[in-house]
Amino acid sequence: MKKIIVFSCVLLGSLMSKAQSNLTLYNMKHIPQRSSVNPALTPDCRWYLGTPGLSSIDFNFNSNAIAFKEISNSLVPSAEPGKFTLDIEQLGTILDHGAFVNLDVDLELINFGFKVRKSMFSFSATEKIKTRVGIPKDLLKLAFEGNGRENLGYEFNFNFGLEVLYTREFAVGYSRTLLKDKLTIGGRLKYIQGLNVINTVKNDVKFTTNEQNFGYTVSADIIVNASTPSLDSKLTPEQRVSALINNGNNGFGLDIWIQYELTDKITLSASVLDLGVVKWENNITNIKSRNPGASYDFNGVDILDYIGDSVNGGTGFTALGDTLLDVFALDTAKSSFTTGLLSEFYIGANYHITDNHNVGALLYGSFNNKQFFPAVTLSWNSMFGKVLALSASYSIVRGSYTNVGLGMGLNLGPEQFYFASDNVLGVFTGEVQNMSARFGRNHVIGKKNED
Repeated sequence: MKKIIVFSCVLLGSLMSKAQSNLTLYNMKHIPQRSSVNPALTPDCRWYLGTPGLSSIDFNFNSNAIAFKEISNSLVPSAEPGKFTLDIEQLGTILDHGAFVNLDVDLELINFGFKVRKSMFSFSATEKIKTRVGIPKDLLKLAFEGNGRENLGYEFNFNFGLEVLYTREFAVGYSRTLLKDKLTIGGRLKYIQGLNVINTVKNDVKFTTNEQNFGYTVSADIIVNASTPSLDSKLTPEQRVSALINNGNNGFGLDIWIQYELTDKITLSASVLDLGVVKWENNITNIKSRNPGASYDFNGVDILDYIGDSVNGGTGFTALGDTLLDVFALDTAKSSFTTGLLSEFYIGANYHITDNHNVGALLYGSFNNKQFFPAVTLSWNSMFGKVLALSASYSIVRGSYTNVGLGMGLNLGPEQFYFASDNVLGVFTGEVQNMSARFGRNHVIGKKNED
């Protein structure tokens, strides 16, 4: 049963039309949670405590496949009132370069930090879900163009990609200022509990139409590793809850960062996040092609083999079914495996117009399934008195140019409320290829020391 569920997830995810960003939050100086993207960017307070369970709720969605406005334009009213037909050619223009869908959800269970002279210490516990779906352009090419004309002899490679990673992270961070407070360096060590994972190592399904006789050749080579106790129908509800507390899949991660004041006006910063692995040893399922690379040539049929009253009646269907099963047959095993943490990086520069106003430039990047997911952000960041902080940003995220972000921090004595989004304009234009929202509440005490 688990094999069917996992394999169905791979195919379903592949037939669906994050990058993790926090691009606006990166430059919100007075919000402690910005240290999650570069812990060298320490908050302007002596200590802070996030409200347990409410200190940070973070949602990020990024895709070149789902643009609500384009999908709406692809729905053509039919003759019957209230019904629509889908214009495949119109929809195909969105998906002609392959597609990706990234979805991240983070929930901080606890987060606190404090400063001792030139050092900053922090601790956090966070639930993290990262999902990456890659849809190959060849699948879209076949769906929208077919396998004839110029596609005769073309080898379609359906190298689908699906990554689902659900972890619980316990992190201890440390930063220190050096060189007369011009340089800040540090790191964050993470202990990670692996809760659920679907890891597509290989998913190559190839399809070719012969130019001479129009026969088909298909082959398959699939490797998927998974640990999904929450989907295991054999486990009791109590066992599933226990697996979500700790199922014995452990790992370690590392964040590293740096910030340098190049001049009184210019500050440079960089961070690399989620370097590390998780070793999965419990509730394991490995799915692998029984005959990797095996192919089947379909060059037509002898109709007599498919007619029930013939000498060989009905044997054609049996032979065809057996051959296809042999090509696409899957074996299962229960061997441990490791997965990476879907690493990402940020490189930033800020020009300080005054102590309370600055402009920033930021480059973001992540890799998945041999693809690079970049973003570039320009921002304006201001503090008005001791109460209100505002940030406005504009981002280009892998071909999407309508991302206008907004961030706000409100300080009411020791209570701090904040909100940040990388795309508020898209909600009104319908170009919602990138959506993000992060909000929460902190208790913030004391200005940081300058010694």
